[in-house]
Amino acid sequence: MANLPVFLQTAQQLGLDVILRPGPYICAEWENGGLPWWLLNIPNLKPRTSDGRFLNFVQRWFAELFSIVVPFLYKNGGPIISIQVENEYGSFPACDRNYMSELYHMIRAYAGEDTVLFTVDGNAVGLLRCGHVPGAHATVDFGPSTLKEVEQAFAVQRFYAPQGPLVNSEFYPGWFDVWGKNHSRTQISPIIDSMAYMWYMNASFSMYVFHGGTNFGFMNCANGAGPLPVTTGYDYDAPLTEAGDLTPKYLAIREQIQHLTGYAIPYPLPASTDKAAYGSLTVHALGKVTELLDLISPVHRRRISNQPLPFETIGIGYGYVLYETRVPFHSTAGQYVLRAQGVRDRAYVMIDGQVQAILNSLTHHFRAKLHASVGQHLQILVENLGRQCSGHPDPKGILGSVTLDGQTLFNWTNYPIQPQLLFQFNLPVSTLSTRILKSNPRPRYHTYTPTIYASEFRLENPTADTFFHPKHWAKGQMYMNEINVGRYWPAAGPQMTLYVPKNFLKPGTNRIVIFEFESAGCCSQNNSDTCTVEFIDFPLYKPAKNI
Repeated sequence: MANLPVFLQTAQQLGLDVILRPGPYICAEWENGGLPWWLLNIPNLKPRTSDGRFLNFVQRWFAELFSIVVPFLYKNGGPIISIQVENEYGSFPACDRNYMSELYHMIRAYAGEDTVLFTVDGNAVGLLRCGHVPGAHATVDFGPSTLKEVEQAFAVQRFYAPQGPLVNSEFYPGWFDVWGKNHSRTQISPIIDSMAYMWYMNASFSMYVFHGGTNFGFMNCANGAGPLPVTTGYDYDAPLTEAGDLTPKYLAIREQIQHLTGYAIPYPLPASTDKAAYGSLTVHALGKVTELLDLISPVHRRRISNQPLPFETIGIGYGYVLYETRVPFHSTAGQYVLRAQGVRDRAYVMIDGQVQAILNSLTHHFRAKLHASVGQHLQILVENLGRQCSGHPDPKGILGSVTLDGQTLFNWTNYPIQPQLLFQFNLPVSTLSTRILKSNPRPRYHTYTPTIYASEFRLENPTADTFFHPKHWAKGQMYMNEINVGRYWPAAGPQMTLYVPKNFLKPGTNRIVIFEFESAGCCSQNNSDTCTVEFIDFPLYKPAKNI
C-alpha cells in the first residue's frame, strides 16, 4: 500500500495505462487468492459471498484503498482506465449474485459513473453466468488458440455483453509452475497467431503476465487438484523473465505488435538486467530445529493445549509450527502407529528430534510407524505450503487429534518456528555458532533432520541480481539480510534456483539463514557440519519429481 502511489506515478510517467484489480479476491497465484489468512479465525465465515461479516471487511479494505487510488483515475488525470470487479467469480461454486452486486455498487460509489468497470471469466457460458454483474462490462480470458477457438470465446462474451468491445482480459503468453511438475513452456508461434486473430476481430487483449515475478517468502498459493503448491518463482515463461531479461518471445511479440499496428517503436530495445555470479559459499550447521527453540520460537507466542492447534488459532499465518508432546505409554508391539488425519500440508514426525516419517496431505499420507519409548519427545513439524488460490477456506497445521496406537494424544506445546529471528543477534556467524554450541553439542548432520544453517559474505558494491543455487540440497527456506527470499525444493523441481534481486544485497556483510528440512547433500557426503551453496548468474530448471 505504501508504494502504490509511486507505482501508479511511475506507470503514468512511462505512458502506461493501468487496469486496477482491487479484489478482494485477485487470484494471481497469490496465497489464499489475496484474502487475509485471519479470516479463517471467524467461525463459519463464508469468503467471496454476501456474508455480512465478509462484506464489512471488504468495505474497510475498499475505503483504505480507494482513498489512495481515486486521484489516479483517468477522469482525474491519472493512468487508471478501468477497474475489475472480483476475479473469475464464475469459477467459484458459491455463485452468489448478491455478493457480486454488492461489490459492484461499492466500487461504483468510489469510482463514479464515468469509470469503466468490468468482470472477467473463463470463456464458457456457465462461467459468465455467475461471474458477470449488470453495469460492468463482461469480458473473457484465454491463452493461445486457433481462429475458431478465438471466435467461439468472443461469441460467449457477446452473449453477456451484446455491446461494447471484445476483450480478452488475460491473454496467457505462458503459465505458472507448481512443485513436482515440469517447467511450463508456451510456444511462440501460437501466441503470435492468436494476437493476429484478436487484432483482426477488432478485439482488445491484455497479456497476463508480460513480466514474470516472484512469490517471495511464503506468498505462493496452491492450485488445482491436490492442490499443488505454486513455486517461489513466478517466471511464467513470460516475455520478460522473472529477473527482467529479454526473451525470444518478447522480441517476437514486439515485432508482431509493430506489424499489426504500423506504429513506430517509441523506445530502443531495452537491455536485460545485470547479473552476477558471487560464487560458492560455505555454510555452517547451527543446530537441529528442536535444539534452537529458545532462539527461533518466542516464548510469548507458544501455546499449551490439550489438542494441537491450527496455525490460525495460534496467530500464525505462514511458515511452520512444531507440535510437541511425550510418548505416554509402552507399545507391546515394539513400534507405534501414529495417525494424524488433520495434517495440512506437510509434516515431519520426529522422536527426540530425529525424523522417522513424513506425512503429506497432498498425497493423503497421514499414517506412520514409529520406534520410540515411553517418555520420549514426539514432535511433528508442520509446514504450510500455501493456501488454495481460489480462496476456499484452507486452514493449516494439525486440524484435530493425533493418535498413537489408536489412543488420542494430549498435552501439546505448539511452537511457532521463525528462523529469521536469528538475524536479530547481528553477530558474525562464527560468534553465533560458538554461543549456540555452549548450550548444544556440535550438530552432526543427519538425513531428514530439519536443521538450520547460516553463513555470511562480503560485497563491496552489489549492483547486480543473482540466483541462489542450493546444489545437492533437498528442500527448505532461505533468508537473506532478514528478508524471507523463499522456498527452494530441488528434490521436487522444476525450480532449482531462487532469484535474489540486487536490492536484497547490501555493501559490506551479507548474512543468510537456511532452514533445510531433509538433506544438505554435501554435508552427508563429507560427514561434516559445513556445506556449500552457490550464487550464480542464471536460473536453473530440471525435470520434476512427484511430491
